[in-house]
Amino acid sequence: MSESPLDDILIGKMTYAWAQNSQIPCIYRESVSSTNSIAKEQGLGENDFSLYLADQQTLGRGRGQNTWTTEKGAALLSTWCFYLNENPAVTFPSRVGMALVKALQSTWVYIPFALKAPNDVYIGDKKCAGLLIETVTQGNEISTFIGLGLNVLRPPAEVPNATSLVDEMPKHLPLLGQDWVRFLDRFFFELTEAAQLASEELSSTDRENLKQLLNRLTLLKSKYDDVSENGDLLTNGNKIPWNQL
Repeated sequence: MSESPLDDILIGKMTYAWAQNSQIPCIYRESVSSTNSIAKEQGLGENDFSLYLADQQTLGRGRGQNTWTTEKGAALLSTWCFYLNENPAVTFPSRVGMALVKALQSTWVYIPFALKAPNDVYIGDKKCAGLLIETVTQGNEISTFIGLGLNVLRPPAEVPNATSLVDEMPKHLPLLGQDWVRFLDRFFFELTEAAQLASEELSSTDRENLKQLLNRLTLLKSKYDDVSENGDLLTNGNKIPWNQL
């Protein structure tokens, strides 16, 4: 008998059911090397969008040489693939980060999500999600592969500064299936808009939203004063280019 009802939940499988119901092209496997690697091998084909899901990654990658390993079924291990009209600007990763936090925050309003530049989402001083964005150009086709690892049921045991959605929810509140569907719907909507604006500079609204989400991070030693149209971070008279973080 399972110690917890959450032990029987597989986030990848549950997300695959959402994709099928939403008629979204999706490939789901219980275990893969990396959803980004598989997505780039398979490509989008005739689809404008494709989703790749797994419940376990044996070679999951983070930024640089970092790895992303989780307990089977405890996290959303996914790659969201789009065709782009133009090469993405340096602002694109920040748009994707905002898309994720907006979707999370609109679903779980009581959890203080924060964006940590350039590609992580934190709750307090603990990491709950990471993004890996890769763009591939073949002839006239430009494809982007947005890898998202989101700790949902449990964080990786070997990562001391990690947390999960369930760990941050009030003890009397369960993780509801309808809330998960609401999050996926909103994230897909926000991500689609981010892809459509991939080559654009940040608007004044985008810049203020991004600054507020970044300044929520409790680990910041100094708050950001502003964000430029190109996503540069301005703090204490210094300019930090997003693509150099």
